[in-house]
Amino acid sequence: MLRLRDLGDEDRRAVESVARALSYFAKSKAYGYIDRLANAFSVTTARHVITEALRDLKSERDRDPNVWLPKGDDVERVLKLIEVDLSILKVIASLALSYGW
Repeated sequence: MLRLRDLGDEDRRAVESVARALSYFAKSKAYGYIDRLANAFSVTTARHVITEALRDLKSERDRDPNVWLPKGDDVERVLKLIEVDLSILKVIASLALSYGW
């Protein structure tokens, strides 16, 4: 099981950036993407959920420039971490919830 403290600086920053973006949904009390990520049982499902969430975040950012979007490099790092260990999704979901409060 991967833990945030076990990650290198760049990977940790990437995880925090993606979680910060997903916290938008927690703030809005729209937990669907966060729940789906936390419960994803495959890399394919996780990739799909992240893609959908980022697409919705991009739409929101078009209306509100204060909406956080992670950099492409951060998303790529997270996707690689997911391939190594899906448990990082629970870390991302937990961070998103905590950042959203």
